[in-house]
Amino acid sequence: MGSGKDGGEVCATARGACDRAGMIAVPISDTRRSVGPRLQSFAFAALCFLAFFSMTDLGGQFKPEYGAVLATLLLIPAWRVAWPELLKQPVARWLALFVVFAIAHAVYAAAIFPSLPFAKQMSAAAEPVRLAVFSCVVGWWLSLMPRRMPLLFALMIAGLLIAVVAYMPWPEMSQVWGGRIRPRFGMPENLGGLLAALGGWLSLCLLLKAWNSHGRFGRRRGLMSLCLLAYVGSFSALLFSQSRGAWLAFAATLPVAIVGLGFWWKQGGRSAVPWLPLLSIGVVSLLLVLGARDIVAKRFAGAEQLMPHAIVTADDATPTALGTASYGVSAPGAKAAGSGDAKRTADANNLAVSARMVLYRFGVERWKERPLLGWGLRTTSTLIANAGLVLDGQRHAHLHSAYLDALVGMGLVGAGLLAVFLALAARELWLAWRSGVVSSVAFAMVAGCIGIVLVANGFDSLVWRYDYTRAPLEIVFGCCIAYGLIRRRRAAAD
Repeated sequence: MGSGKDGGEVCATARGACDRAGMIAVPISDTRRSVGPRLQSFAFAALCFLAFFSMTDLGGQFKPEYGAVLATLLLIPAWRVAWPELLKQPVARWLALFVVFAIAHAVYAAAIFPSLPFAKQMSAAAEPVRLAVFSCVVGWWLSLMPRRMPLLFALMIAGLLIAVVAYMPWPEMSQVWGGRIRPRFGMPENLGGLLAALGGWLSLCLLLKAWNSHGRFGRRRGLMSLCLLAYVGSFSALLFSQSRGAWLAFAATLPVAIVGLGFWWKQGGRSAVPWLPLLSIGVVSLLLVLGARDIVAKRFAGAEQLMPHAIVTADDATPTALGTASYGVSAPGAKAAGSGDAKRTADANNLAVSARMVLYRFGVERWKERPLLGWGLRTTSTLIANAGLVLDGQRHAHLHSAYLDALVGMGLVGAGLLAVFLALAARELWLAWRSGVVSSVAFAMVAGCIGIVLVANGFDSLVWRYDYTRAPLEIVFGCCIAYGLIRRRRAAAD
């Protein structure tokens, strides 16, 4: 019998071969032949629609979930093959448990909060359910066409950049670069920042894949130029979004992923790390940050006052009974003499962060009242409204943290079920990479997206609240499930 070291060497050798072959180097089993080519073509068209509009908001007729719904309907003719395979997946079995919980929890939430009927509670609970269901559907179809995954990622980036071009206030670009205008790109700024961060990371990984691809140098050079241009557009949109949470998510994920990728690159039998594309990305990022230094300076103005003021604000905002307007936030130094653009910018930044601190404390206190089952996903916005939380001149519909929203809405039980689903999906990706099914670039591409989403959602609630937030995650988690299906088919064939 081989030792653990031998097994690790076999996996490393398999990953090295997979890296040299591209995104994936595993032949598809008879499952693909059992599904007609025409049905696969229709499904791929549906996935292309989902991918292209997954990071845009170009109008009601272009909702990305139309593609996911069509892909789900196309599973009906293939149910004899698809459903048995999906039901063998731990992710799918856990999803069935979560669906049962979501229905029962909607009944519970309607009972404890009668002003919001079951239909409204179920509508809110259906949002994470749709994310999970469509992830499984996308994953099964992608398991039949794994080599087309890079094309879907490229379509996601293309859709994002088209939306950026369409919504960019071109006549006021000088004010955009100066940080005086914050473009929305057709969606909330923080969400636009998250999607731009995903687009930047995907562009970087596709650039590395183009560098790694075989073929004529001229073709590779053209692909690398397109990927670098896509990175420039995505990173610029990330800066223009002025989303500090998205900036932090990108800055925290990028170095870790690149260092890990370089380590795996060497371990996979390659003689050289792709310094040229990485150096190009570093130089471009530095130049763009220097060009947008006014934006960065404005968003971090007053940071030295931030923590003391946030602590005082959170301490002063002592909650009373629900339905009272006992919360408020004032800017630091609001009563002090003197004014000016710098002071107003610092006050606005600290005001926004202080409002989040109040929301976090409010959410924790509401969760402590019902720690196991929460209040209902639809109830959170009503709780905020009844408490009179009119902060920084706005009414907030959520707690600006997906984790806190999940705890308040579904309690420890529901949030735990959802967390296990996400962990099982990530586990499929990890096991597929360990067994040599997935290349290191593909692993880093999907894992980096998950990392960016996890970090960014600590500062906002962006996991399932919008269809153009769910759609990219349906593709990302779908890739995890697809790799798990392929790994199991290969194990069954062996």
